[in-house]
Amino acid sequence: MTQEQVRRSLLVLGLLAALGIVLSNGWAPANANEDEPGHKNAKHAEEGHDHKETAEDHSCCPGHDKQSNHDDHGPRGDREIHDDHGDHDDHGHGDEHGDHGDDHGHEGGCGGHDDHDAESAVHLNEGERHELGIKVATAGSGTITTRINLPGEIVLNADRLAHIVPRAPGIVRQVLKSVGDAVTTGEVMAWLESSELGEAKVDYLAKWTELGCCTLDLARAQAIHDNTVRLLEVLKSSPSLETLRDMNGSEMGENRSVLVSAYAEFVFAEAAYLREKPLFEKRVASERDYQATQAEYQKADAAYAATRDSVAFKIQRDLLEAKQAQRVREIELEGARRRLYVLGLTSEEVAALELLGQTQTGTNKETHKCNDPNCKGCGQNVSAGQGDTLAALRETEEKLAWYPLRAPFDGTVIDKHLTLGEKHGDDSNAFTIADLSSVWVDIRVYQTDIASVKEGQWVRVAAGDGMVEARGVISYVSPIVDEKTRTALARVVLPNVDGSWRPGLFVTAEVSAGEDSARILIPKTAVQRLDEESIVFLDTDDGLRATPVRLGRGQDTHVEVLSGISTGQRYVTRGAFELKAKLVTSDLDPHAGHGH
Repeated sequence: MTQEQVRRSLLVLGLLAALGIVLSNGWAPANANEDEPGHKNAKHAEEGHDHKETAEDHSCCPGHDKQSNHDDHGPRGDREIHDDHGDHDDHGHGDEHGDHGDDHGHEGGCGGHDDHDAESAVHLNEGERHELGIKVATAGSGTITTRINLPGEIVLNADRLAHIVPRAPGIVRQVLKSVGDAVTTGEVMAWLESSELGEAKVDYLAKWTELGCCTLDLARAQAIHDNTVRLLEVLKSSPSLETLRDMNGSEMGENRSVLVSAYAEFVFAEAAYLREKPLFEKRVASERDYQATQAEYQKADAAYAATRDSVAFKIQRDLLEAKQAQRVREIELEGARRRLYVLGLTSEEVAALELLGQTQTGTNKETHKCNDPNCKGCGQNVSAGQGDTLAALRETEEKLAWYPLRAPFDGTVIDKHLTLGEKHGDDSNAFTIADLSSVWVDIRVYQTDIASVKEGQWVRVAAGDGMVEARGVISYVSPIVDEKTRTALARVVLPNVDGSWRPGLFVTAEVSAGEDSARILIPKTAVQRLDEESIVFLDTDDGLRATPVRLGRGQDTHVEVLSGISTGQRYVTRGAFELKAKLVTSDLDPHAGHGH
């Protein structure tokens, strides 16, 4: 039964009670006792006494809103708590309208407008307060956070998303992963066979074999240079021809014969000149013979000097050319190796390819002696006992044109466009991998809220019932507004270790847009609704009084009070609902709310 229905019922009961009083006393005719005036006054006095007793019997009935044709005392239906039971004697009973006096006396006993404040207060002793769990606080200022609710959507983290595209056109030979499978960094997802990759491997093997680990060109050029330089140093001391013969074992190429021949001619010409000169001085030899030997000596000396310079330049040039050629071959080999990396091979697979090249060229390597001091793998041939290595080499040779599709990072396969045996181009997506350990929340910011949403603000993300809420920070706000939706994009990165935030979910993002001070800020638990008004129970000397308040901005747990409470006033923070229940039931129980 509603409060209004209760009031109406009580009004009807009050009218019936008044009618009963009138009927019990009876109605006397206007001229019944005209001949006995004294008797008339006595009878009226007796009737007044009866009315007083009847009024006292009904003075404590809660909610008796008695109304007659002459009742102008207060609005109908006001809640009243009766504290005074002796007001009935103030009304006169000696006039001819005694029945109306009875009505007025009852209305005064149940409380009129003067008792309106008393009906809004609940009186409880300390024990009753403790039993109801009443908690009281002092009203004061606080900080209220402005929050904006905006729509959003969970999307994939584009920074952790990869489209796996074949490096070269080829035929799909093996498919190892499907949608939903987890992959790790470097794990092979599929194998393709490509003629382009086969050609790249063959080219690499050719360049690797050409360069090899025992290239003789540079080593021989270096040896010829070093031995020839040593010979030139020896020739500066004018050695004997027998001494030069002892250096025949050193590799110098044609430089030895050229230098030794020039040196021998010089020695012979010098000896003839030195033999002819003293004879000429003694007038034994003719001047003509002397001049001829002198000319031969000078000619041999010049030819010898020119030969030394020529050989010295030649060995320097040959060594430089050999080094340059070696460097060019190394660059070409490195280019071929990089091409293999681009096509998807790893360093281990390239090493296996080099090992395959060693087994194919091992016979040729045994026919010469390696003199390269930088060679680290010379003579390392695969023996027949290395069964595992030979099996791996045979597999490498059989799959020379195969190349793998590998996962670039840990993630989950969310899409696949690959079928066994089909020809796949290098411009089509084979797999899509996403790292779902983190996701993006794309928030649509309306035009009216753009100025309030900034990077660094905290956001609470909720997806509805059954989903745990999450908190994050805005990491990006779009500098442009979408021309179709007229909204700007704000983004939050959320951790998603357990995978509960699935891309495609619609969410609500509560953005903490700023803080402002409030003169009075109270918990929401302190506010109750009564008679379509918001009320707060103040702790006063007259009890816990229900006071209407006007509310302002709200947040999760607190609300701003614009009027109705002053700073420093004591109010109920816990137990307000129980007090409201006691206040409502006070319409039915005349002693409710008084702590009796």
